[in-house]
Amino acid sequence: MLLGNKCDIERKRKVSKEMGEKLAKDHGIRFFETSAKSSINVEESFLALAQDILYKSTKKPRSAGREVKITSSTEKQPSKCTIL
Repeated sequence: MLLGNKCDIERKRKVSKEMGEKLAKDHGIRFFETSAKSSINVEESFLALAQDILYKSTKKPRSAGREVKITSSTEKQPSKCTIL
């Protein structure tokens, strides 16, 4: 998650909303602009982060390698192994 803070102080802005959105999109992550003082997107960003953590923690892990079939002259059925 990319979080831009103090979005209520426009005159001190260093990064545009569009730049933040593009950076987050390029990295495949969420983007929020927040302001604790004005209560803008604070709860929403925490809830989104919690949802993402919950989703990722319940996903079945995938193998990082590729599947290769190995056979020998004594085996009738090919076995499988994973190269990491």
